[in-house]
Amino acid sequence: MELRQELMPPQLDETRVVRLAALAAEIDGGKRDETASQLAEFNREAMTNLTFLDFQGIYGGQDHDTWVRKVLAGPYEYRLTDITQSELIEMAGRVMDAEIPEHAQYFWLKMLELNIPDARISDLFFWPGEYFGDGDNSRELTAEQIIKIALRNSDLAD
Repeated sequence: MELRQELMPPQLDETRVVRLAALAAEIDGGKRDETASQLAEFNREAMTNLTFLDFQGIYGGQDHDTWVRKVLAGPYEYRLTDITQSELIEMAGRVMDAEIPEHAQYFWLKMLELNIPDARISDLFFWPGEYFGDGDNSRELTAEQIIKIALRNSDLAD
């Protein structure tokens, strides 16, 4: 299924992403007083208001390129009033697709969290045992099942 533009990760200037990822790498693990100019440059270029602490530990969790893409996608993540169940299922399928870049998967997961008022939808993907309270995290749900369950437990239920 083709998703409308509002449900797609933003197209980013790759030169900007590379420059911001390099700045993030300098700030991540750097010393606060030695990276103040890099932090100011990052915030100016990315139009953010991040602090030194926001950069600490990025490398341990993901690469700087992915982190920058997530930061830059933030303004494009919002709730739509006319989202369809088919679109939700398509986004859920993309979150589950290992071939899709991590930053895009994160974008769609964030869009699902914003558009289905069930704050625990990520548990259905990654920790279903936590969601259902039975500890069985080995179950694998389909995209359709995830959306059906999340909608049933939200205020958008039919």
